[in-house]
Amino acid sequence: MRAQQKLLLDYESAAEALSLTRSALRDLVYKGRGPATIKLGRRTMFAMSDLEAFIEANRIASGGLTPFFRTERSTDAAPKKRRRGRPTKIEQLAREAHFRSREGGEA
Repeated sequence: MRAQQKLLLDYESAAEALSLTRSALRDLVYKGRGPATIKLGRRTMFAMSDLEAFIEANRIASGGLTPFFRTERSTDAAPKKRRRGRPTKIEQLAREAHFRSREGGEA
């Protein structure tokens, strides 16, 4: 008789199946980059088919990085996001100097 394979795995078993630590798997799931989860009451479970799909989705040719370790940066130079709150004194002085130089150049 064949050994029965579990359909649903908890964090410990799923992490072991993926050769990850429990905390690494939790981190991937929290960030939305891990395998799909199933909530049963208060417990979070993983379907074996979802683990296999996660492995296939992250399979790459040798010599590259795995997709969940790649950074998603665009090559376009996006404008620098403004900081929240009041500008620092240095930022205020730089802005004033910028406007003074523009006024002096046009006159």
